[in-house]
Amino acid sequence: MHKEADAITIVPGINLNWKGVFDLGDMYRQLKWWFDYEGFGDETKNFKEVKYVERIKPIGKQYEIRWICEKNVSDYFAYQIEITMLIFGVKDAEVNVGSKKVKIDRGEIDMRISSKLIRNRSGKWKKDSFLKKIYDSFIVKDRIDGYKQNIYEKTYKFQDEVKKYLAFHKL
Repeated sequence: MHKEADAITIVPGINLNWKGVFDLGDMYRQLKWWFDYEGFGDETKNFKEVKYVERIKPIGKQYEIRWICEKNVSDYFAYQIEITMLIFGVKDAEVNVGSKKVKIDRGEIDMRISSKLIRNRSGKWKKDSFLKKIYDSFIVKDRIDGYKQNIYEKTYKFQDEVKKYLAFHKL
């Protein structure tokens, strides 16, 4: 995000908590795939894994993962979704799937999801300029409202994907 850009917080924070079994590697790939599919996932441009920490603790492994994902929707606007995952107490587990034993992870997930609409993403105007205020208030006001609705829906769509993924692994 350019220093002259400004952001409108759309979803300040959704908290998801999960305790049980899951496949951490598969979950990571599926969530990343969702961002790719929705146009947020180009790692050379708009997908940033700003934090990935793995710690080994007595109660199991602990992961801290933070993604900032942007999607440019015009020269002036961009969507931004931020994901913070704290995954702790991760231990190996085995579950029966049919007649086979499958290795899987057991632990707890605390995920926070937030989103913003970025205006003036390329920094064409100074943050507090009079022309920018006129442009935002009158010329693109309807577009701003439409983009707010769109990023709101995408944020909750992502939340639904995470819930579906975790529900699939519920035993």
